[in-house]
Amino acid sequence: MHVIPTYPESIPLELEHREEIQPYLLSHRHGISEYSMASLYPFTKKRNYTVSTYNNEQGTKEYLFIGNQQNGEKQEKFAMIPGGFPGSKIMDQLTNEVNEINTISKESLSKWQSSLEIYFPTYRIEEDRNNADYVYDKKSLIDLVGQSLHKKLVHAQKFMKEHPERILLPSHVAPKKDMIKILHEWAQNKSSVEDHESTLLAIENQEALNLKGYVLYTKDIPIAFSLGEEDHSRFIIHIEKALFQYKGVYQYINRAFASELGDNIVEINREQDLGIDGLRQAKMTYEPSYLLMKYKIRIG
Repeated sequence: MHVIPTYPESIPLELEHREEIQPYLLSHRHGISEYSMASLYPFTKKRNYTVSTYNNEQGTKEYLFIGNQQNGEKQEKFAMIPGGFPGSKIMDQLTNEVNEINTISKESLSKWQSSLEIYFPTYRIEEDRNNADYVYDKKSLIDLVGQSLHKKLVHAQKFMKEHPERILLPSHVAPKKDMIKILHEWAQNKSSVEDHESTLLAIENQEALNLKGYVLYTKDIPIAFSLGEEDHSRFIIHIEKALFQYKGVYQYINRAFASELGDNIVEINREQDLGIDGLRQAKMTYEPSYLLMKYKIRIG
């Protein structure tokens, strides 16, 4: 494992950094889906994530992450700073390197706002609706009560009736090759697949990333799987893939997964819609309890 340097130096994010970084990420999570190695590492090749350390104003060691994202036709750099406003010196250096600082939690919002007013009055912090996490009541996803949700219940029950031989295996018991098979078949029906490589990395490193989930079979054929991680009384679903030719499979796996979660879990975070209209509509139809808003600062 390479030693993480002090900003502005940086190194690529590695799986071996998990032991050092994961406790820090979780302590600054505030429910945000991105702040975990289970979310960051699978996308490290796509985002080209790098990591650095710095000392905050109290002299405490903090971490910052820089990655690449697509903004329209161009690639640009963004920074994630779980510890909040990093101080004027670090911030000044960042403004010359990145186009955006994002994944800012509501808990750190006021500190960011007051610090920007003092040191960087031309910058504004704004809601990042496209990256807000959808959080649902677990019981609601199981019971599916109400006109809109009842339609999903009908689809799930129809799937159950048509596939009485179905079984649900914990992901640590099911062979990884079965999840990979689902992933490959799922991707064949897509004109553009941006998360294929990241999903593959997550499957291959399931244990190291502390991912948990289930694989759905019918007649011994793997047809769907979900992977995620616990976050106190919430479960964050990072990955969910299913084969479309099995009608009702998404409605079934969604409900079945929620049913399998322990009594300590009361909410399910199904992550963001990325501003994709179809995905937003689908997530809204499940009637989220609330949106876990994140914030961003555009720099240029």
